[in-house]
Amino acid sequence: DAVLGPVLARAVIKKGRQLFLKLSGEFIDYNPKFQLYLQSKLPNPHYRPEIAAQCTIINFIVTPDGLEEQILARVVNVEKPELEQQKQELVRKQNEYKVILSQLEEGLLGTLSAADPTTILENLPLIEALEKTKATAKDITLQVQSAQATELEINHSRELYRVVAAEGSVLFFLVNQLCIVEHMYQYSLDSFLTFLDKAIERTALAEEIAERIGRLTSSIRLTIFRWVNRGLFEEH
Repeated sequence: DAVLGPVLARAVIKKGRQLFLKLSGEFIDYNPKFQLYLQSKLPNPHYRPEIAAQCTIINFIVTPDGLEEQILARVVNVEKPELEQQKQELVRKQNEYKVILSQLEEGLLGTLSAADPTTILENLPLIEALEKTKATAKDITLQVQSAQATELEINHSRELYRVVAAEGSVLFFLVNQLCIVEHMYQYSLDSFLTFLDKAIERTALAEEIAERIGRLTSSIRLTIFRWVNRGLFEEH
């Protein structure tokens, strides 16, 4: 709903000591402690990129691609922790930049709407505010471009471990299919990830990344096999 746009964008306007949000053309008092939780009944909703940047989206439905991303983050966090931290920090900064730009736009529109049209060219505070907004927006745009370039480099390094993540995701959904054979064969994602972490910890180190990836893949495969195998009925 477009009405929630200012809320999601945190387009807060400060007048004196008070904070306001503009909803449906009206200014409403804003509390910094305000939090909004929305729940969808859709099984697999799709949100626009700008919505995803403004909100924290939690999807409780596990998909192969989603699980692969989760496992990739876990593997990289163990293998290259500084890389995963940089990735998370970049995402946080890019979201902050978008919020700041939105707030600047809202503040500028509010200032222009409150100015007297007959003296707008002589309104020095307004002109200074316009110049400041323009300079800030330009600076943020440069920072966003720099962050995007850094993100490409980080993603390239993370992608080296994509094979391991894909292997883990395939194994989980393969194991989940065992319930077709016997209803008692039920495996939780938490348990699976626990054994996945153990497999990563037990994997021998290697000088070459390619060799390390091969060892990780084999270790995860063997660990999950042993975990599942000891819980199978004798007839299977």
